[in-house]
Amino acid sequence: MKKLILCSLVALVSLPAQANEIYFSQKRMNRFACDVARSIKAAYPNKTLREFKGEILDILREDIDPWVDAYPIPAGFSLPKYVEKATGFPGFPMSRSEYYLQNAFILYGNPTMELKEPTENYFASYIHLARSRQVDYLNGKAEKFQLRSEANLLQQIEENLPAVANNSFLFLDENGLPIMQKKEGVGKGIKEKHLYKLAIGNPNHKKYNEFVSESQKYNHFSSPLFLWLLEQKDFSVTPERLFEKALEIYGNPVVALGVIPWIFSGDALTVNRGTSSVVSYKIERLVDGDDIPGLQYHFWGYLTQGIIGNRLRVGALAYIYEKLYQKDLQDWTVDALSLKTGKKIRASFNNPDECK
Repeated sequence: MKKLILCSLVALVSLPAQANEIYFSQKRMNRFACDVARSIKAAYPNKTLREFKGEILDILREDIDPWVDAYPIPAGFSLPKYVEKATGFPGFPMSRSEYYLQNAFILYGNPTMELKEPTENYFASYIHLARSRQVDYLNGKAEKFQLRSEANLLQQIEENLPAVANNSFLFLDENGLPIMQKKEGVGKGIKEKHLYKLAIGNPNHKKYNEFVSESQKYNHFSSPLFLWLLEQKDFSVTPERLFEKALEIYGNPVVALGVIPWIFSGDALTVNRGTSSVVSYKIERLVDGDDIPGLQYHFWGYLTQGIIGNRLRVGALAYIYEKLYQKDLQDWTVDALSLKTGKKIRASFNNPDECK
């Protein structure tokens, strides 16, 4: 039975994407995978992939899992730790903490999140600015906008830095009330929980302050790469160049592989993609599709899953959810491409001769 399930998972994850064009060729994928594998091997010459996965998941359980429930992503639930350790499954169908796997990558390579050169929290300021302007737009206080087309975006981000000072995220007005979309004019029957809010997550959760503080630390740490991306032209940065630049900034390949999906998840998930996503559009297209921010954060996020060996499980979940349920062919295509790349990175790590 176990063998049958495993074979079925392999078949699902290996199915072709069908009629959705892939721009990241097999040759480039192999070369990229070799570069990543070589970098990790050079940084951790005595580490096995099994040890790497175990240590990454320990960080996820101990340092990250305690505060993630303050951001209620509908991702399933966590299993008891003794069950998780015995089975290798963090949750069913997925633990919420798994959305923060990239954070565990960052802590693995840089536990104190020290930057080579100090900087202010530009990435958090950008997210706060984007959400603030979205609230104003929804409330009729501002015209429709598109941040990536505004020449003074960096100036706006700099002027907004006080709103995120000291790892905070200002979300209340001068009267102490939540800054959010007003219910008037939205339509009958809409629940307050569905109105757009400046706050990220659930401010009433007992771990909310910890969630904000921890999230802001990652935003701060990611700011140097975010600023570099802001300076680039649209669709001008290849995945190879992005990884190379992240490695140059952070000095560790595992950290680089964590910072990149953190930036793209913030660019795609915490703002309105049509009006506010910016840096996802700096990266070369990987597959055909109109949801540029979603495709980028899917590729780099699933890559971390593939690298630690979760390819079959998350691939099967992606197939069932993205392709069969949502019928989102572009997301399924980039998920499959990412997991395939992760598999190649693992193979190249274990057999360096493949890359000669």
